[in-house]
Amino acid sequence: MRKIFRYELRRAVCNKFFLGLLVVCLFFGWQTLNGEVIQGVAHTAPFSAWSFGYYLAQELPLLSVALLFFLWNVFSKEARRVNILTAATPVDAGSYLLVKCGAAVTAWLLLAFGVYTLGTIFLLVLFGPAVSLNDLLLPALISLLPALALVLGIGMMAGRLHPALLLVLAPVALAANLLPLPLEWDLFGATFFSEYPLTLEQLDPAFALPAAGWIAKAVYLAVGVGFAALAVHLERKTVLKGLQS
Repeated sequence: MRKIFRYELRRAVCNKFFLGLLVVCLFFGWQTLNGEVIQGVAHTAPFSAWSFGYYLAQELPLLSVALLFFLWNVFSKEARRVNILTAATPVDAGSYLLVKCGAAVTAWLLLAFGVYTLGTIFLLVLFGPAVSLNDLLLPALISLLPALALVLGIGMMAGRLHPALLLVLAPVALAANLLPLPLEWDLFGATFFSEYPLTLEQLDPAFALPAAGWIAKAVYLAVGVGFAALAVHLERKTVLKGLQS
């Protein structure tokens, strides 16, 4: 399985497409940092957790589209033809799918790390010791992980049904920040980070996620993991059924 993982990761990362995605994400991130974040979001400091969370939330639509394209490589017709060959081997179909999707997630994490690093370096260069890297971790985690889980789970289920559905999901992901959701249920968090601090009494408040926000993130995380587990189960069941028939 390690060899399969390394092969799939090289296939996802070592190409011009990945480099192009990275360049686009970093360019858009640079524009966001220089345009909105440097002024401070919702009357908070540019180096606050609120401003940094907003920066990541603005990047998440692009990152989500990138994840959907990585999943396309897993569920495309060409990739599914290979599955016919692997079905005749002792490799468990569910584990095989899990490893391939794990490589897609790892490629996504590399993109996300590049975006995160750009943001932290930008803030450190401009504001130096005023920047607390520890304070930036929480908004990064609550922004990235639930979104990753939900997009991954939905993407795996959609890819199993038909690879073209992944392309349909791409514009939906790009428009996710425009959906009129309650602040706490804002999936990527752009509206939450830019508006919730304004509802608090003090100026430049310390970062805190309300209870409803924690519930929303937990629901997104659980739904995403549940869909991913269901996709793996269905893959295993489908292959076993094919072998028996």
